[in-house]
Amino acid sequence: MEDYGKLILRIGLGIVFLYFGISQLIFPQRWVDLIPEVKFVYMNDIFKQKIVLLNGFLDCLIGICFILGIFVKIVSLLATLHLISIFLFSLGFTPSGFRDLGLALASLSLYFLREGKFKIGIKI
Repeated sequence: MEDYGKLILRIGLGIVFLYFGISQLIFPQRWVDLIPEVKFVYMNDIFKQKIVLLNGFLDCLIGICFILGIFVKIVSLLATLHLISIFLFSLGFTPSGFRDLGLALASLSLYFLREGKFKIGIKI
């Protein structure tokens, strides 16, 4: 039963990352307002859209790796750092921020879990 739990966690997180990644790639303008302003750096909407597209690509890559079970340990750490940085520097103590914090902790749990029998891909 434990293997099913790991599989559900991995695929569930993968679907979330893939959904948000595809949304950012298709509708980057919807996400521009979430990019925080950085002191001493001029960031117009075009620059922010490029950041959103890069982030969308990263989210899609993370989602695909989770779903296929490729590089799960490395990707789970990357996802955790990614989501914690969004929580700290962009969304903060908002409902969406706490959602991302919860997803970060779920991603971190994948790092500490042993590989299940439902592993597809390359073992790391």
